[in-house]
Amino acid sequence: MQQDVNDIIYFDKDADISLIQSKKVAIIGYGNQGRAQALNLKDSGVKVRIGLRKKSKSLKKAQIEGFKCQDIESVVEWGDLICCLVPDQYMADIYTNNIKPFLSARKTLLFSHGYNIHYKLIKPNSDCNVIMVAPSGPGYAVRKKYKEEKGVPTLIAVDQDATSDALDIALSYSKAIGGTRACAFKSTFKEETETDLFGEQVILTGSFPRMIKESFKVLLEDGYSPVVAWFVCFYEVKNIVDLFSDKGIDDMFKMVSETAEYGGQTRADRLIDDDVANEMKEILNEIKSGEFHREWMLEAEKGMPVLDQYREPNQTEQLFNELTKVLLPKIKK
Repeated sequence: MQQDVNDIIYFDKDADISLIQSKKVAIIGYGNQGRAQALNLKDSGVKVRIGLRKKSKSLKKAQIEGFKCQDIESVVEWGDLICCLVPDQYMADIYTNNIKPFLSARKTLLFSHGYNIHYKLIKPNSDCNVIMVAPSGPGYAVRKKYKEEKGVPTLIAVDQDATSDALDIALSYSKAIGGTRACAFKSTFKEETETDLFGEQVILTGSFPRMIKESFKVLLEDGYSPVVAWFVCFYEVKNIVDLFSDKGIDDMFKMVSETAEYGGQTRADRLIDDDVANEMKEILNEIKSGEFHREWMLEAEKGMPVLDQYREPNQTEQLFNELTKVLLPKIKK
């Protein structure tokens, strides 16, 4: 390894939670990450307020869950640390109109994704901290693990350090949301943005879901039972993912049958060939050059017509979704 893991990885013992407990934290947005992080912070003894746009659908939910909610401008003025946890495509406008004019010196801006900073949609003044605490998982997992007294690992980064303790603040925040219970690892806004987009597009929300649905379709078209196909192509994935998540990929192969190992290894060479590898490199180049960023900004500006097409399920996907809704609640997990 080129880098010593011990130089970039942190745990509970490395973070002082009292630092974040001494600050007022303004959470902007109460969606997937906003809600989870706000609840975890509150349970860790941190003073939290929620900043929402007028007529936000999240207002009532946040109030019911015990938070004082105000307009974004007011919580920015109130808070020492401002967490920008709204979707990427809206964040720059909210920052420009609702955050920047009310942001005073030596406050801390926190992001859970480096997108807007890396692509320079947001250019903070040099007199404030700019940090990132990015959980390696969706909001529901951040909250669930915290309640189980565990945690989801967090990536932390410092882009600006106006107060000379920005890294300590990031670690303290990570500890308060449960991150350092697992680990926090140090990176940069650039590295987080580019690798996160790559991982999403190539594996997590790209090939992985598509492979599951295409495999289900192949079995269905050849006359196999939809229920059996669903179990093989979707439900059993969890068992394999759990195996290599707990043991690692190499040890996972030691725990399956040799038939499965041989069939998987040899057929994977036919599925993941040089063309696929080259396409992965092209996707990474699109991310690094800013081509994907420009494409996504244009898509959002147009009202997301391409994404809406993908959201419209075909007949096979409708069957797959119906089976998922019926079968998942019946299965003892």
